[in-house]
Amino acid sequence: MRPPHRRVGICNTAHAARCWVVLSWNRSLRRAFGRPLALLVRHWRIVCVGSAFVPVHAAVSLWMPRLLGDTLDHLSAGGSKQLLADTCWLLLVLAVIESASRYVSRKTLIDASRHVEQELKNELIVHLQRLPIAWFDRARTGDVTSRLTQDVELVRFVMGPLLLHGGSTLCLLPAGMWLMLGMDVPVTLASLGGFGVLFVAMRVLMPRLHAWSKKSQEAIAEVSQRAQEDFAGIRVVHQFDAVARERAAMATKNRRYLLANLRLVRLRSLLNAMTHSTSGLVMLGVLAVGGYQVIDGKITVGQLFQFSGYLGLMTFPLEILGWTLATLPRAYAAGIRIAELFEVHPEAATGATPPLLGSLQVTNLTFTYPGATTPTLSNVSFTLAPGQKLGLVGSVGSGKSTLLALLLRYYDPPRGSIFVDGHDVLDLHPSGLRQLFALAPQEPFLFSDTVAANVTFAREPSPTAELDQAVTAAALDQDLPQLRDGLATIVGERGVTLSGGQKQRVSLARALLSDRRGLLLDDTLSAVDALTERRILQGIKQQRGTRTLLVASHRLSVIADSDCILVLAGGSVIEQGDHRSLLALGGIYATAWQRQSESRALESDREPLP
Repeated sequence: MRPPHRRVGICNTAHAARCWVVLSWNRSLRRAFGRPLALLVRHWRIVCVGSAFVPVHAAVSLWMPRLLGDTLDHLSAGGSKQLLADTCWLLLVLAVIESASRYVSRKTLIDASRHVEQELKNELIVHLQRLPIAWFDRARTGDVTSRLTQDVELVRFVMGPLLLHGGSTLCLLPAGMWLMLGMDVPVTLASLGGFGVLFVAMRVLMPRLHAWSKKSQEAIAEVSQRAQEDFAGIRVVHQFDAVARERAAMATKNRRYLLANLRLVRLRSLLNAMTHSTSGLVMLGVLAVGGYQVIDGKITVGQLFQFSGYLGLMTFPLEILGWTLATLPRAYAAGIRIAELFEVHPEAATGATPPLLGSLQVTNLTFTYPGATTPTLSNVSFTLAPGQKLGLVGSVGSGKSTLLALLLRYYDPPRGSIFVDGHDVLDLHPSGLRQLFALAPQEPFLFSDTVAANVTFAREPSPTAELDQAVTAAALDQDLPQLRDGLATIVGERGVTLSGGQKQRVSLARALLSDRRGLLLDDTLSAVDALTERRILQGIKQQRGTRTLLVASHRLSVIADSDCILVLAGGSVIEQGDHRSLLALGGIYATAWQRQSESRALESDREPLP
């Protein structure tokens, strides 16, 4: 015989396992719906008003079949016309109350869910804008967009329609069953048999609904991502005659989405069909058993009418319950996908915000991108006083852009490697640090707006005189006559209507107009000709003033007047000094200078640069 303590241990283990499953499910529900529910609580007043009218609607709805059934029995027993008239007036009043309570509950609860949707989207946008740049390097735009739109809409369903229909079901079903049991037990039991079939079906289908809901939402995210890439890169697709290939790839993703949705629709349709058939099965059982009860004189015709009325009222909640339970897994999967975004840790929003002048000190900077094994920068060191100019030159992949990104703290450098005005950048507030510098990248991003709006993006509103000065300094004024509306010309998405050089000059004008103490130019003049380059360099010199300037460029003429020049190769500084000292060194810089000088002489038919 097995010892009692062993049986107790097994029971305790099984109980602990069940508790763990329940707690895990509760944690999962909190993860999916905790934040939306917290937002819903903010609107507790209208939620309470709407919820209060749900039982009112249910009570009035259940009263009407009872009133009709009693009236029918009285009329069968020879009731008066006055009774019929009073019943009609009472039914009219009840119908008005039923409609009004239904309207108020639906309007308030659905309105509350729309407020939750708006606030959840706002919080998502704010959170996404606080995430580190490194996260966006891995994120897919289409997937993020899908979570912001379709997933939030599915979560909204739980906060409004589910509350409305679920509350109505919880009021109507138990109350209706209680009233039916009070009239006749056999007829009520006949109806309960059909409900049991429905609940068994729900238990079998719900896990599959959840799994395929998640697959469907992942599939639509892939479709959104592919469409966003194809439309953003439509010129590349047409240039390389890849339309057929991209069409086939999109068709494949669409088919995956179709298959996932078809499976989901089949499961939801099966659940809805079982819900509808259960309603008919319940009504059949009530009519069959209730009919015999009427014949035997155990219940009246009016009571059988009441049974039919109660079942009619409970049929709609049953259908809504089936629809709700079929949609709930999609909302749950959507809530998890939204929670995944909120679980990404935002960029640190702490640190000192002292006034910064632009003094830079980089000491033995070694940096490796997350997930990489080889350092992008190795033992880079330099010092730059406020108002000085630093030139960065090197081949593609030598680390120039990485160094500028670290100065902006797009990525966190090792502690003790980068100092601004004597402060470690890790001790400075990221936004305060970025307000020191204005960046003009090699591949600028332009918004689908006017040229003027793109230039004044960092300083809006901007005085007209300063706007004109920045446009002139960037040599953008020479292109304005070619643009249909000048500065008011809409540039299209990502500046698609402008050339590469024009986009770079818009970005440069934006940086110059920002009026910040530091300028970071990342190969900003790579797409302009030599004549325009000279004009831009002269304009930068005039607009620069006392700004600290860091310039990364393949064109040595752009950095020749720098106070310090770093020649990078493989992430390491192989030569360092000013223009004259590097020429005297006779190394890589001097060789490149000679080659570029000869090339410029051939192009412009003039003597090489000194």
